[in-house]
Amino acid sequence: MLRRLIPRRVPARAAVVLAVGAVVLLVAASGAQAGGRPQSLGIEQITAYDSNVRIRHDGSLLVRETIHYDFGVVPHHGIFRDIPDRFDYPKKDNTDRVTPISVLSVRASAGTPAQYETSEESSNESTGSRGFLRVKIGDPDRTITGEHTYEITYRVQGALNGFRDHDELVWNAVGTGWTVPIARATAQVTAPAEIPRVACSEGPYTSNLPCQASSATGTTARFAQDDLSPGEGLTFTIAIPKGAVASPKPILEERFSLGQAFTVDPWTVGGAAALLVGLVGGYLLAFRRFGRDRRYRGSAVDQAFGPGGAGAEAGPAEIAPMFEHTETPVEFVPPDGLRPGQVGTLADFAANPLDVTATIVDLAVRKYLVIEELPHEGHFTRADWKLTKLKDADAELKEYERVTLDSLFRDGDEVELSELRNKFAARMSTIRKDLMDDAMRQGWFTHRPEHTRAATGCLGAVVLAAGVGATIALAATTHAALVGIPLILLGVIVLATARLAPARTAKGSAVMRHVAGFRRFIEESEKERARFAERKNLFSEYLPYAIVFGATKKWARAFADLDQEPPDMYWYRSTAPFDTLLFVSTLDSFTVSTAGTLTSVPASTSGSSGFSGGGFSGGGFGGGGGGSW
Repeated sequence: MLRRLIPRRVPARAAVVLAVGAVVLLVAASGAQAGGRPQSLGIEQITAYDSNVRIRHDGSLLVRETIHYDFGVVPHHGIFRDIPDRFDYPKKDNTDRVTPISVLSVRASAGTPAQYETSEESSNESTGSRGFLRVKIGDPDRTITGEHTYEITYRVQGALNGFRDHDELVWNAVGTGWTVPIARATAQVTAPAEIPRVACSEGPYTSNLPCQASSATGTTARFAQDDLSPGEGLTFTIAIPKGAVASPKPILEERFSLGQAFTVDPWTVGGAAALLVGLVGGYLLAFRRFGRDRRYRGSAVDQAFGPGGAGAEAGPAEIAPMFEHTETPVEFVPPDGLRPGQVGTLADFAANPLDVTATIVDLAVRKYLVIEELPHEGHFTRADWKLTKLKDADAELKEYERVTLDSLFRDGDEVELSELRNKFAARMSTIRKDLMDDAMRQGWFTHRPEHTRAATGCLGAVVLAAGVGATIALAATTHAALVGIPLILLGVIVLATARLAPARTAKGSAVMRHVAGFRRFIEESEKERARFAERKNLFSEYLPYAIVFGATKKWARAFADLDQEPPDMYWYRSTAPFDTLLFVSTLDSFTVSTAGTLTSVPASTSGSSGFSGGGFSGGGFGGGGGGSW
């Protein structure tokens, strides 16, 4: 033995040191063979590991482990014990066999911190399990060295296996997950009936080397093994007569998988389809009831003017068909003297910045202000305009027009558009609110469109969140997660249709028919219609309406082909000679710049930022391992 430890041509002094070390090891080994615990050699190890297992009549196990742990000279806080409680169940795909563990007590020798905490951890390959319970013992604020004793008592359920002629326990008394050597390991198991057969193996995981000692007397079996290296364990198997304990049944838990959670079969597909039809059908019925325009009952004339004729305010109403398309006749004047901002709000259910811009142009055409194009100071400078007030608001103006005029010239009778940047947004919000208030006073909408959109959007978000939550819950607990998909789809549909939710009253629909006819006049202006407009000097007067219809180029193109004098542009001052198409292009730039400028807000200056087993070592339940921390 010593000759194998001392290499050739070793200096005499080194040989003496090695010899002394070998003698110490032999003395320690002889002490262990004599039945006593080996003396500490100053290295981290388990000097003795004693496991006591009692099989109860209900099939559960009461386990008490006594671990004599030598920390050596390096300070540690304590030990941790990993006990496997989740294993792959080979008889059924995607299924775990679990052995629930309840820690009953943890004790320690005098002067040894015994406080502990438990946690469930994921798979540990060294123990052959899919999960384990970690018992962490010790004081994080205190370290210890030398030898200390820990006693862990815990209950285990579901660890017995049932066979036709007997029941069986395969138990890893010492698991293969320990990171330190174990000088001596013993195990004792007590059964509620006489034990007819036992077996024991030791060594690394899957080893089938027999244990050093294995015996059974009556209802008690004992096993022992010396000198287990790190990663080596002790596993025993005992047989129990049938009827000694409650009939063993494995505790199974199905592992989550998308394929099983979203199982496709007649029940899930049929249920999802039926739910989808019911939910979407119900929503479409509700949408038709509350989200569709109303119209007056009767002929096309009744629908356009009301059952009482032109100017009628009320009458029997009905829900307008969803896909009806009625071509309205061309109308040469705005209906009921409506202003451009009102027309734009009625047409798209919103008081947009473009409607406010068209109102500014309309005020200029009506001689309340003048728009003056300022010369460019360089090729890369932004175009700008000066607005000059000609007269104060009067009784001819509607409330939102008065607010618009006063807001533009709050600081004086002249203002450059660029000066309003980052200052006008709050005023713009007030103007848009007043414009929508005007539409509601006119009785055009069943409810305020912005409120209807917001409420429908919130409903869609709630339904979508509920659908996602229900699908996750179904996926986690059943195979019917597919049934939750219709609720998600409904939420998406509600969100997508929120912008279509506002509805016009019968009066609003009647006025909208006239607006559509007037829009045809603006968008489809042929030369004859342009000549009519020119005779009436309506190019400027109707230009704000073309702005809200997005048809300024169409409106101007018809006039560009006429061989007549240019219109009187008293309300717009330009730096270049008048050309119809060039003017409209410049006016488009004005409307875009105005809408952007009047809604701009200062940039924020605050920064923000913008996881039947047995037969080999480690082949049973329990076991695991541990170490120090």
